Amino acid sequence: MVAVAIGGVLCLRTSAYESVMFANRIVASALFFGTAIAISSTAALAGPENMQPQDASIDGEPNRARREWMNKGNAEYVQKHWETARDYYLKSWDIKHHYTIAANLADVEMKLGHYAEAAGYLKYALANIPDSKAKERKATEEQLLECRNHLTAVRVATDVTDATVLVDGRDVGQTPLREELLLEPGKHVISVTKPGYGNKTEELSAEGNQVDVTITLEKLATEGPPRPPPPAAPIEQVRREPPKPENKSYRLGSYIGFAVGAVGVGVGTYFLIKAHGTQSDSDSQFASCLPHCSPADKGSISDLDQAAKNQQTVGVVGLIVGGIGVGTGVTLLMIEPKKESAITSGFVRPWFGFGQAGLYGAY
Repeated sequence: MVAVAIGGVLCLRTSAYESVMFANRIVASALFFGTAIAISSTAALAGPENMQPQDASIDGEPNRARREWMNKGNAEYVQKHWETARDYYLKSWDIKHHYTIAANLADVEMKLGHYAEAAGYLKYALANIPDSKAKERKATEEQLLECRNHLTAVRVATDVTDATVLVDGRDVGQTPLREELLLEPGKHVISVTKPGYGNKTEELSAEGNQVDVTITLEKLATEGPPRPPPPAAPIEQVRREPPKPENKSYRLGSYIGFAVGAVGVGVGTYFLIKAHGTQSDSDSQFASCLPHCSPADKGSISDLDQAAKNQQTVGVVGLIVGGIGVGTGVTLLMIEPKKESAITSGFVRPWFGFGQAGLYGAY
C-alpha cells in the first residue's frame, strides 16, 4: 500500500509538471503569432500599398525582375528608407510604366519633400487608373492636391504654336501647353524656342499659388532669294582631227621568222649529214667483222647505230623548226600593210610679160 501511494504521488507530480510545460508552450506560441500578426498589420498600414494598393495585373505579369524590384522597394519603405525605396521603384519603373509604381514613387518623393516630382507621377497615375478603382483615384487626387499646396502653378503662354518649352533645361512640351506647370518655389529659367523664331529665355521667381508668364518670339529675318550665278564663260571649242590609224608593221617579225627558219634548216641539214656518216661508219664496221663479230665490235656497232638515230632525230626537228620559221616569215610579209603614197597637191600661178599674160602650174 505504501508503494502504491508513493507511485500515485509521483504520477500526480509528473502530470502536473507536464501540464505546466504544455501551458507554457501554448502561451509562447500565442505570443509569437500575435507579434507576427502585429508586425504584418503595421507594415500593411505603413507601406505605400496602403495608400496606393498594387494592381493584380502586376503580380500576374511574367516579368519577375519588375516584381522583385517592387518587393525590395516595399521592404525598404517599411523600414522608412525613402531614398533606397525610391531607387528600387525607379528600377521597376524603367522596366515598364504602371500607375501603381507611379503612385509608390509619388509617395516616397513626398516623403523626401520633392513635391514637383511627386506631382508628375501622380498626374500619370490619374491618367491611367481604371475607372473601376474609385478609391485609389480619390486617394491619388488628394495626394495631388497636397502637392499643389507646396508648389506654384505656372502658366506659360506664347504667341506661336509648336514651340518647345524648357524649364531649367528640361523639355516640358510644346505650345500650347495642355496644363499648367507645377514648380518648386524659387528661381527657375524658362526657355521657348522654335525654328525660324530663335530662342527666348526668361528667369522666373515661383512664388505664391499661381504665376502667369507670356513669352513673345520674334521671327528671324530671312534673306531674299539667292541670286543666280553669273553665266559661265563660253567654252572654246577646239577642233580635233581624228586620230590617224596606226600602220602596224610585221616586217621585223618576218625577219625573225626567216632567221629562225635559216638556223633550223642549217642545224637540221648538219645533223642529217652527220647521221648519214655515222650510219656509214656503223655499216663499214659491221661488214669488216663478218662473219664472226666479237662482243666489243657488236657494242661499238650498236653505239654507232644509236648515235645515228639521235642525230637523225635532231636533224628532222631542226628542219621542221626551220620550215615553221620560213613559213612564218612569208606569212608576215604577205599581211604587211602597204604604205600609202603621198599625194602631191596641184598649184596654179599667174605670170605676166611684155604684152603677154598666162598661167602655169602642176597637177
